[in-house]
Amino acid sequence: MRTTAETSGRMSVLVPLCVAQFTAADGALAKFKAASAYSKEGVVSEFVKNVASTSMDYSFAKACATGIETELANAATKS
Repeated sequence: MRTTAETSGRMSVLVPLCVAQFTAADGALAKFKAASAYSKEGVVSEFVKNVASTSMDYSFAKACATGIETELANAATKS
C-alpha cells in the first residue's frame, strides 16, 4: 500500500511536467491528435524519453497521455 501511495504521489508531480514537455515538442500535438486511442502512449514515449530523471515506461506514458487529453479537453472548453 505504501508503494502505491509513493508511486501515485510521484506521478502527480511528474505527469504535469511530462505534459508540458510533450506540448512544447514540435509536431507532438498534431501526431497525438491523429493517433488512435491505443497508440497514444507510444506517441508520448516517442517525444518524451524521461522526466526529472524518471524514464518513460508504459504506465507513465499512459498517465501522461491521459493528462494531455485532459489539457486538450480543457483548451477546447475555453475556446
